[in-house]
Amino acid sequence: MTRVQIPAYHDRWMMGDRFGEIVGIKMARPRNVRALLLTTARYQLMLGDIEIARVKLDKSGKVVRVVLADCEVVS
Repeated sequence: MTRVQIPAYHDRWMMGDRFGEIVGIKMARPRNVRALLLTTARYQLMLGDIEIARVKLDKSGKVVRVVLADCEVVS
Protein backbone atom coordinates (compact mmCIF):
# COMPACT_ATOMS: atom_id res chain seq x y z
CA MET A 1 0.00 0.00 0.00
CA THR A 2 1.13 3.52 -0.78
CA ARG A 3 0.70 6.27 1.79
CA VAL A 4 -0.28 9.67 0.45
CA GLN A 5 -1.33 13.11 1.58
CA ILE A 6 -4.58 14.19 -0.03
CA PRO A 7 -4.75 17.60 -1.78
CA ALA A 8 -5.41 20.75 0.25
CA TYR A 9 -8.60 21.58 -1.67
CA HIS A 10 -10.42 18.59 -0.18
CA ASP A 11 -12.74 19.18 2.80
CA ARG A 12 -11.21 16.34 4.80
CA TRP A 13 -7.77 17.96 4.54
CA MET A 14 -9.23 21.10 6.10
CA MET A 15 -10.62 19.00 8.97
CA GLY A 16 -7.15 17.65 9.75
CA ASP A 17 -7.63 14.22 8.16
CA ARG A 18 -4.78 14.54 5.67
CA PHE A 19 -3.02 11.19 5.33
CA GLY A 20 -4.13 7.77 4.21
CA GLU A 21 -3.45 4.72 2.05
CA ILE A 22 -4.49 4.16 -1.54
CA VAL A 23 -6.98 1.30 -1.78
CA GLY A 24 -7.81 1.58 -5.47
CA ILE A 25 -7.19 3.50 -8.69
CA LYS A 26 -9.43 3.88 -11.74
CA MET A 27 -9.60 5.98 -14.86
CA ALA A 28 -12.42 8.51 -15.22
CA ARG A 29 -13.45 11.41 -17.38
CA PRO A 30 -13.89 14.77 -15.65
CA ARG A 31 -17.59 15.64 -15.41
CA ASN A 32 -17.55 19.39 -14.97
CA VAL A 33 -15.49 22.54 -15.33
CA ARG A 34 -14.57 22.55 -11.63
CA ALA A 35 -12.81 19.21 -12.02
CA LEU A 36 -10.89 20.60 -14.97
CA LEU A 37 -9.73 23.69 -13.09
CA LEU A 38 -8.82 22.19 -9.71
CA THR A 39 -6.52 19.42 -10.78
CA THR A 40 -2.83 19.81 -11.50
CA ALA A 41 -3.26 17.13 -14.16
CA ARG A 42 -5.21 19.44 -16.46
CA TYR A 43 -2.74 18.85 -19.29
CA GLN A 44 -3.58 15.14 -19.19
CA LEU A 45 -7.22 16.08 -19.66
CA MET A 46 -6.57 16.86 -23.30
CA LEU A 47 -5.93 13.15 -23.71
CA GLY A 48 -9.22 12.23 -22.09
CA ASP A 49 -9.18 10.27 -18.85
CA ILE A 50 -7.54 11.03 -15.49
CA GLU A 51 -6.62 8.66 -12.66
CA ILE A 52 -8.90 8.78 -9.62
CA ALA A 53 -7.52 7.29 -6.39
CA ARG A 54 -9.62 5.93 -3.56
CA VAL A 55 -7.81 6.79 -0.32
CA LYS A 56 -8.68 5.36 3.11
CA LEU A 57 -7.95 8.14 5.61
CA ASP A 58 -6.17 7.48 8.91
CA LYS A 59 -8.17 9.54 11.39
CA SER A 60 -11.74 8.90 10.30
CA GLY A 61 -11.35 5.66 8.36
CA LYS A 62 -13.42 7.11 5.52
CA VAL A 63 -12.64 6.38 1.89
CA VAL A 64 -12.48 9.48 -0.32
CA ARG A 65 -11.94 9.91 -4.05
CA VAL A 66 -9.22 12.31 -5.18
CA VAL A 67 -7.23 12.99 -8.34
CA LEU A 68 -4.10 10.84 -8.08
CA ALA A 69 -1.85 13.48 -9.67
CA ASP A 70 -2.78 15.91 -6.88
CA CYS A 71 -1.76 13.52 -4.07
CA GLU A 72 1.69 13.69 -2.50
CA VAL A 73 3.40 10.38 -1.76
CA VAL A 74 4.78 10.30 1.79
CA SER A 75 6.23 6.78 1.92
